[in-house]
Amino acid sequence: MSLKNKPFNLKTLIVLVFILRLFLSLLPPMEIDHGCWRAWSARMVALGPAKFYSSEVFTANPPGFLYVFWLLGEIKNNIFPRLSFFSSGYDFMLKLPNNIADLAAGVLIYLIIKKRKGDKLAKLGFLLYTLNPAIWFNSSVFGQFDGSGAFFGLLAAYLLLERKKILLATVAFAFAWAIKPQAIALAPALGLITLFKFKPGDWFKGAFAFIVATLLIYWPFFPHNPLSGVIYVFQQMTPLYSCTTCFTFNFWGLFGNWQSDMVLFLGLPFLYWGIILFGLSLILLFRFKKENPYLFITLSILSFNMLMTRMHERYVLPFFAFFLIATILLKSKPLLLTYIFFSLFNTLNVYYSYAYYNTNLHLTPALIIWLNQHFQFLSLIGFSVFILLLIV
Repeated sequence: MSLKNKPFNLKTLIVLVFILRLFLSLLPPMEIDHGCWRAWSARMVALGPAKFYSSEVFTANPPGFLYVFWLLGEIKNNIFPRLSFFSSGYDFMLKLPNNIADLAAGVLIYLIIKKRKGDKLAKLGFLLYTLNPAIWFNSSVFGQFDGSGAFFGLLAAYLLLERKKILLATVAFAFAWAIKPQAIALAPALGLITLFKFKPGDWFKGAFAFIVATLLIYWPFFPHNPLSGVIYVFQQMTPLYSCTTCFTFNFWGLFGNWQSDMVLFLGLPFLYWGIILFGLSLILLFRFKKENPYLFITLSILSFNMLMTRMHERYVLPFFAFFLIATILLKSKPLLLTYIFFSLFNTLNVYYSYAYYNTNLHLTPALIIWLNQHFQFLSLIGFSVFILLLIV
């Protein structure tokens, strides 16, 4: 076979995508978020985990990714001592773990698809995920770590569905939850699948493994009582945002951006109505739990982001991996078109907040004005496609 006709193997694709990600990572990050990452990394190196959390300093974040900030800070101090925590070079370092996490998630997608549909479609799945603009913009440009949470969420599903390793799956989910609490969007679907695919003894083993893993993750930060640490962190995070939607084009965006979710409707705050709507959607989706568990998880995550309040535009990111797997396993062209639509739609949504807050860059001011003026219309489009997806 000539070199011209020889297909790329997976390792070559990983290297090529990684190189592309490195170039994209040179772009400016979301300044507000990276300001926290820099400060937290420096704080972890200076004080260690046991003294990290403080009521006097903004430290409202679960500990999962703080370990990465700690490691990166130590690498900087020992290998690049002249590099400042507040430099563009360190911003580049901060983006590396999430680029790697996206590639690792792409490999998991490859393994799941290859098992059923062969190498060609598996490599297509890897590329459709790792080159998805919604994915690389979040990790390589914006500089958030949703991709790391998405990887561990996908790893939990892989271990549960493909390997039948419930203990390892629940440990992986504990890491996903400790990195991004929004991983709770996967919990109802994974929990229901566990109830129907495993024996009662396995349920309790999985729950025990999750609790132990969570406490061990929190223990270095709260050595005297890690359970109180879990409670403390979430008490600090809960009041941060009380918006119906935080820049997200979803159901609540139909009524405007950044509205209070404590407004009462029929005696209940919007916050509780979001939970009720999500619960009702799970009942509708329940039929997918056996015939297509990946589609069940996909729609569960999308329902969470479309119907719950306090959603940021980035929280939907784990949806793409599961939707891509379901789409390729079904070989569905309509679902593929929907995947492409949501990819471009979410890229616009993430870019919106990125450009809106990075005022020093003066990015596309005319577009930002248009997005501000048409926020409800765009929310209607996103919610309508979601409803069509549920129906079809």
